[in-house]
Amino acid sequence: MTSNAVGWWQQAGFGRQPMHELVLSFTGDRIHGGGIDIVAPFELEGRVRKDGSVEIIKQYIGLHKVIYVGQYDGEGTLYGTWDINGHQGKWSIKLLHPAGANDLTIQEVAPL
Repeated sequence: MTSNAVGWWQQAGFGRQPMHELVLSFTGDRIHGGGIDIVAPFELEGRVRKDGSVEIIKQYIGLHKVIYVGQYDGEGTLYGTWDINGHQGKWSIKLLHPAGANDLTIQEVAPL
């Protein structure tokens, strides 16, 4: 499954910074994706475990990497703490809908 997403990270002195053009793909427990933010374009690689814990490596193209750890809430939001050599802050990614989907139809729910 591939999904467009919105996300942010927060750091003292920078405030809350959005991630743009964020797309994530899920294959089994693996996460792959990428986007761009105030620092540079980046790629994401990681996993979501059965208990909902998340570990993601954010690799800025040609620059440093950031470790993202946290939780998946089961309803489309991943969140937690990022770390660069002991410097930390919060982050969140909200899945929107499958990339390329042009019609998300709501089905009628009727009593049995």
